[in-house]
Amino acid sequence: MMLTVPLAGCTGDDGPVDVLGCTNVDANNYNENVTKDDGTCDYDLDDDGIQDNYEVDGCTDNSANNYMNSATDEDGSCDYDLDDDGVLDVDEILGCTDSAANNYKFRATDDDGSCDYDLDDDGVLDADEILGCTDSTANNYNSEATDEDGSCDYDLDDDITAGTQHTCAILDNGSVSCWGAGNFGQLGGGTDTPDLVRRTPTQTSSLGTDRTAVAISAGRYHTCALLDDGSVSCWGRNFFGQLGDGTTTDRNTPTQISSLGTDRTAVAISAGERHTCAILDDGSVSCWGSNNGGRLGDGTTTDHSTPTQTSTLGTDRTAIAIAAGGDHTCAILDDGSVSCWGNNSQGRLGDGTTTDRLTPTQTSSLGEGRTAVAITAGYGYTCAILDDGSVSCWGWNIFGQLGDGTTNDRFTPTAIE
Repeated sequence: MMLTVPLAGCTGDDGPVDVLGCTNVDANNYNENVTKDDGTCDYDLDDDGIQDNYEVDGCTDNSANNYMNSATDEDGSCDYDLDDDGVLDVDEILGCTDSAANNYKFRATDDDGSCDYDLDDDGVLDADEILGCTDSTANNYNSEATDEDGSCDYDLDDDITAGTQHTCAILDNGSVSCWGAGNFGQLGGGTDTPDLVRRTPTQTSSLGTDRTAVAISAGRYHTCALLDDGSVSCWGRNFFGQLGDGTTTDRNTPTQISSLGTDRTAVAISAGERHTCAILDDGSVSCWGSNNGGRLGDGTTTDHSTPTQTSTLGTDRTAIAIAAGGDHTCAILDDGSVSCWGNNSQGRLGDGTTTDRLTPTQTSSLGEGRTAVAITAGYGYTCAILDDGSVSCWGWNIFGQLGDGTTNDRFTPTAIE
């Protein structure tokens, strides 16, 4: 909004002065010179209830952690506190550029300087220096936490993952340990026999010289890890090319996937039943493996054994979270909407139909004013956490997996009871 404001009680000889801002000192567009505003304190300049392309809060520096290619206004700091209220909210992730730190994010371009929670710098995490979040609905909630960074947004479940018959976890030194069935090499330990079972955690083979894992995801019989340099390593079943190394040969040790594209790195990873998808550092999505039903989102149903870009996510849209299901894929976009593609039996894509989609397709509404902040995909259904802490699900519901009190399939996002 552009405001016509009489400053100091007088318009002067040149008439009224136009001032953009808000009188709330906690607001992201606060301006101490403003003497009047419409009470919204937002960037909806034309007050039409929609944040248009020219009203986007972000940073125009493409190397910054809050870069948005559609941003037309930014506060100059390009840091994580996007609304400049002094608190890191759920959509403002704190990161650290030190790979040894507990809050390391390899994409981070701003951090708190110390990169740790040792607030008094005595080398010991005291009782009041516990990593966690005091919000009981947050994914890193810790009932004992007495100090938190305000973001409540550490994606702790990226450190452990369960496939159909195996489990893998990232250890505190960045190595990976797996256990369970290893008949296709999905444990990554260098052996695979039809009856191989590890009943205790077992280290995988090397992830590469000086490489560590920062996120991990298990599919049906394969596992993929995002490494600290933004590359991806996979192992296990590869019949459909789901390891992304250009072959269909099973691998029993971590194996680098083929190129993600010139100068491209991965920032998130998700393994489905027979396919894998990654969000890249430019916000695009690349998938590989089985493409039955269009689950790779490239407009075809052709399997790909190397990373393949999905079709467009929408004009100026980028992905911020990804979930690969049994035979479909869903992503949260940078505007909080959800786009899905692949097999749409039972309505698992949430677009109100049961028509398979070979390219990313927006779901139906998540509810008036609602956006998604987290997403997961199962076999035949999808669920998302919304910005108000509620949960919405859609798709196959024969076992009540949508949580809406029925066993009726839902073709559109439906609030759980």
